[in-house]
Order: sequence, then C-alpha cells, then structure tokens
Amino acid sequence: MEVSMDGLRGRMISSYNSLVNKLNSNIKDASWDPSIIINPEDIRNNVEELRGCIATLACCYIEGSFDSIEDFTLVDFFPDVMYQE
Repeated sequence: MEVSMDGLRGRMISSYNSLVNKLNSNIKDASWDPSIIINPEDIRNNVEELRGCIATLACCYIEGSFDSIEDFTLVDFFPDVMYQE
C-alpha cells in the first residue's frame, strides 16, 4: 500500500482545521468561566479522521525515515484504539 504524504498531510490539516472551527464556534463565554458545548456526534468524523491519519503516519515511520509498508491494516497495528462500531 502506497501512502501519499502530501495527501495525508492535507487530510490531517483539513480535519484539524474543521475540528478547531467547530470547537471555537461552540465556545459559550460566561464571563470568566467559558465552556464548550457541542454534541460529540458533530466532531466524531473529524476525530476519527485525525486518528486514522496519525495511525497511518505512525505505521509509515520506520528507522529514521518514512517508507511504504506492504499490506497492513490499522486495526492490525492498533486493535485496542481503533474505533469499532
């Protein structure tokens, strides 16, 4: 499986920016006690996308450089942290 680092970087930045925008737009400033009120379902896709990108990046980093890894699935590498529906 080939991983495009430019594509991965673009997905990470896009998901991060979307997550930050959603969180920032839901800040409820109650004077000195601001809070964020948001439905977890509204940010689930962004968090899952970031998790997948980070796991992919971690799987591609081998001995000081990034390399392609043949035939891997993220669940094989991280069965306890991958989201299961």
